[in-house]
Amino acid sequence: MAYKSLPTSEKEDKVQEFTAHFYDDVVKTGDEILPIGQVSTEILNLPEQLFYDLRDKSMALLNGVNSLFNSNIQKDSAIIASVQKDLNAVWEVLFELPPFRYLRLDRETPRNLLLLASTKHREEFEKSITPGTRENEILRDFFEKIISASDEISVFYNYVSTMLDLCFEDLKKRNAEHYAVGVYKFFSDESTINEIMKMFPPLPRFVFQQSRAVSIEYIPMPSPTNNKVYCLAERMEFTSLGDFLHIDFFRGLTKGNVPRRCHNCGRFFLLTAGYDTCYCNNIAPGETEKTCRKVGAHRKEAEKAKNRTPVQAEYAKVYSRLKTRKCRGKISGDEWNAAVAKAMEIRDLAERGEIGDVEMRRLFWEI
Repeated sequence: MAYKSLPTSEKEDKVQEFTAHFYDDVVKTGDEILPIGQVSTEILNLPEQLFYDLRDKSMALLNGVNSLFNSNIQKDSAIIASVQKDLNAVWEVLFELPPFRYLRLDRETPRNLLLLASTKHREEFEKSITPGTRENEILRDFFEKIISASDEISVFYNYVSTMLDLCFEDLKKRNAEHYAVGVYKFFSDESTINEIMKMFPPLPRFVFQQSRAVSIEYIPMPSPTNNKVYCLAERMEFTSLGDFLHIDFFRGLTKGNVPRRCHNCGRFFLLTAGYDTCYCNNIAPGETEKTCRKVGAHRKEAEKAKNRTPVQAEYAKVYSRLKTRKCRGKISGDEWNAAVAKAMEIRDLAERGEIGDVEMRRLFWEI
């Protein structure tokens, strides 16, 4: 039997106000079901130039909005069209960013929002651009949320990428307990945090901190991974991109999911609970088929071979020869175990200096 979701107070998703459902180690945004932490990982992989472009477009919009709300400036169609153009430039970037690209958003109405309001609802529009009115407060809040997205994404990127690179890479294990250690190390490092803060204005619109206030509701709904099973999900309502990223990242850590920088290509990938690898599974730079994980494995083997002692190198050759014989069915499992044990014994004798290199090689090839 398939279940239907119970009625909730869920509203239509918008860039400035949207909802997400969290259940176990996944998050449902719009119709998309993602591992928790995946959106944070995608944000960390955005090109830095995008942050600069979005900030420039947001500042242009801010200047236009200030003119729109300036009672000393006449609001003709040219000014309104100019602000709408600046707003659309910001929309174009935001609509393609996660999580917005996963949401069911009305992408057409916002592109003509001011033009329609100023022509078809002139009286209400005049109130919205008149300081001191309730309508003006609502419109200002709308623009504030759109413009602040630039700061929110930039602050999140710089703080979290620094935290992961400096405080997570040297963790001995990859699990929720050790991620808590990494978070503690970061927030205890005042000098690093102060250095990051210097990159932003004295009063940024978004402050990266451990606490975050969100609207939360517990609702019964079909499981995001199995619609024949009912679950109790956390439905959260967000009024800022920064709030969502904060929850996605830190909640991901509690579930054992963390973005990690690939040691081969340098991009972030989501390391999910139960795994510990430093290479992503994307096609490696300069390759057409090999992934970073395969390239990294070969590189590690090459480094091990380079650092092997003569004894270890000879043992590796014998081990490989014996393994080939076993795979081809030329020796049984018992013969394989006995041969490997004998090879290890010869290796240990040579490493202790009880036999010389010539004797070691002779004994190896007698196996």
